[in-house]
Amino acid sequence: MNIEVFTQFRLVFGLILAFLSLFFILSVLPKGHDAMVTFFSVIAVSVTHALIAVALIVTENMFLDDFSMEGDSITFFMFVAILALAVINPIVYKMRNKPKRRGSYSFR
Repeated sequence: MNIEVFTQFRLVFGLILAFLSLFFILSVLPKGHDAMVTFFSVIAVSVTHALIAVALIVTENMFLDDFSMEGDSITFFMFVAILALAVINPIVYKMRNKPKRRGSYSFR
């Protein structure tokens, strides 16, 4: 039994996963005054990369249907990890970089 597997998009999924992992590491680090990573950049990268991953998985599935081939489980798990990181990155950034409140009153 010879099963052909379509793995052409695995490199692209790997690059997206690596980029979102880098943003996850940058989200965990506390923000300083001269921060290059802002909440807007984290959310923009997360949303765009999640949309790219969805488009790639749909395109891969269309190729698989046309060529009567089977999908790759590693690519699917990479897709799930991309979606998880795309959701987790903004949440971690917001929780890690909350402004600290010292008191309930401000005299400024």
